Amino acid sequence: MPTSNAILACLPPGAWASVKDSCVLLDLAKDRIIQRLGEGVTYVHFPATAVIALGAETVAGETVNVTLLGREGALGVFEACGSRHSYVQATVQIGGSAWRMPAPVYRRLFGECSELRQAIHKYVEVLMVEARQAVACNALHSVENRLARTLLEISEKSQALDLPITQYALSQLLGVQRTTVAASISGLQRQGLIRSGRRGLVIVKPKGLEAAACACRETVAFTRKDIQSRTEETCDA
Repeated sequence: MPTSNAILACLPPGAWASVKDSCVLLDLAKDRIIQRLGEGVTYVHFPATAVIALGAETVAGETVNVTLLGREGALGVFEACGSRHSYVQATVQIGGSAWRMPAPVYRRLFGECSELRQAIHKYVEVLMVEARQAVACNALHSVENRLARTLLEISEKSQALDLPITQYALSQLLGVQRTTVAASISGLQRQGLIRSGRRGLVIVKPKGLEAAACACRETVAFTRKDIQSRTEETCDA
């Protein structure tokens, strides 16, 4: 049983045994595009150590990465059972491993496995909470507070303190100019919470960075724990 991805870890042994021969553990390099906007969804990806950036695009052709996906979730779990087309571009932000499952296999498993349906339902609920909280966070908290929270989230998704991420990538995720991110990074560095590394940024004092992060991190963590602890049965497929 793969335990490196939270959704796959919910599968009972028999369910995983029925699909494991169809799944491949990929080594994804940074900047690899694994899903293009407008393409059909032929695979579902379950990150283990890789972190994937999801990019939105306007009709004018403007693109920006708006969120990150890691071991807590999966790419394509909604589209594979719905429109079967992608409306985001998915690019590997931090290289690492991910399980790849053919979409038809995933659809069959989703129909047969109540544990998977429950995990996906809870995952959707958490995503909705995160989306609402992100709007509140942008309105209420400073860039430095939001940067601290974002760095901690990236660390959790990648299971590492050495974060190979650029100021430009952070500026897109935070919705501010790169110079603003640079100033906020300098502020956190002066406090001894992070330092510049060979590939990006390194978290030096995780507990200190937790204290510097905005309250949205604690809010989402509390709600996620509450959702995950619920034992009510979800709707059938």
